[in-house]
Amino acid sequence: MGVGQALIIAASGFLVVFLMLVLLWAIIAVINKVVSSFAAKETAPAPAEVTRTAETPVRDLNTYGGTLSVYGNLDDKTIACIMAIVSDETKIPLSQLIFRSIREVQ
Repeated sequence: MGVGQALIIAASGFLVVFLMLVLLWAIIAVINKVVSSFAAKETAPAPAEVTRTAETPVRDLNTYGGTLSVYGNLDDKTIACIMAIVSDETKIPLSQLIFRSIREVQ
């Protein structure tokens, strides 16, 4: 087998591999479209709006009358950092979180 014939065989091998990759890409794109169309049909309905009546108490979010129990040797700065990290990680404003206790784990 000569060099020219080896190059032709190698080029045809590359061509077959690239054609198969394009075919796989097309199949994945079609499956993606089908699945996304089914998912769009099965979306949950929007939750009903909450209406407040005169009997429904409105809680002031800026005040909390409870107490925080701290177990272990924690200073105020450490406690504030823990509360800020929890608020940031959960994406819940600090004014809406209620901490009952913070315990040092060793």
